[in-house]
Amino acid sequence: MPGTAGEPAGAAEATAATAAKRSLSIGLACALGAAVFFSAKAIFIKLIYAHGVDATTTFALRMMVALPFFLALGWWCGTAGLKSIGRRDWWGMAACGLLGFYLSSYLDFIGLTYIPASLERLILFLYPTFVVLLSWAMFRTKLTAAQAMSLVLSYSGVLLCVWDNLRIEGDPSGLAIGVAFTLTSAFTYACYVVASARIVPRVGSMRFTSYASSVACGFSIAHFFVTHGAESLVVPGIVYAYALGMGTVSTVLPILLVAEALRRLGANQVALISTLGPIATLAMAALILGEKITAIQMGGAALVIAGVMLVSLRRQSPG
Repeated sequence: MPGTAGEPAGAAEATAATAAKRSLSIGLACALGAAVFFSAKAIFIKLIYAHGVDATTTFALRMMVALPFFLALGWWCGTAGLKSIGRRDWWGMAACGLLGFYLSSYLDFIGLTYIPASLERLILFLYPTFVVLLSWAMFRTKLTAAQAMSLVLSYSGVLLCVWDNLRIEGDPSGLAIGVAFTLTSAFTYACYVVASARIVPRVGSMRFTSYASSVACGFSIAHFFVTHGAESLVVPGIVYAYALGMGTVSTVLPILLVAEALRRLGANQVALISTLGPIATLAMAALILGEKITAIQMGGAALVIAGVMLVSLRRQSPG
């Protein structure tokens, strides 16, 4: 059957195969870029901290940069379908923004004042395991043997990395505080994932992201001005450059890339490629920040990645 009038069937099939291959290549590039760019967030934060800027100011700078992009995304989504969004979903989007984009992120920023970027990324990567535990506790979903094994692997890997960092740094109190904040960040993000899963199908992923993120940005900026004076924004010029990179390259851009990757590849493939994130952070932390990466940490990272892959690929479905 020819694809178009006068076009041989073989040519049409070749054109379709070329288009499919191109779409796959673009999807892979988007997923890989999202994993690497998002992983650079901790690096930007650590670079800003090196100039004496505190967590609240750094967090506010990120949100100030990101807010215009999220507002533009909301405008791009248009007004079609807004009337069909009920009051409950509006409140739900606002609550998810405060939980996932504000509280979870802020706790992460605080945690990074105490622990290395490489360890922070591994702990945050645990959030799919928290999603499984929350679903089991709240919705009585069955905890399979594969999921139980993923929990054992993931948490064993984190414990191994924490022990190794304690051996190197020798600061148990600071390490404990940082790990506690970052674990709480991962847990609150898992709560956000569980809550948002019930709203996104009704309002759309892009609209949900733009509205929830805009609420979080506004709240974060207000938090800054309540707790800090405007003079705290007077920082070295290089800090503004890092903040620009953090707000665009490591915040807005990965969200857009993930959306495109999901459209072209499906959730399973994107989840698989996202496991490169912790590896990218480990490499950047060593090359840019000078963090010491040991064989024990690499082994712990391998356990975490294996555990998260096991639970993520079984939990998600293509589409």
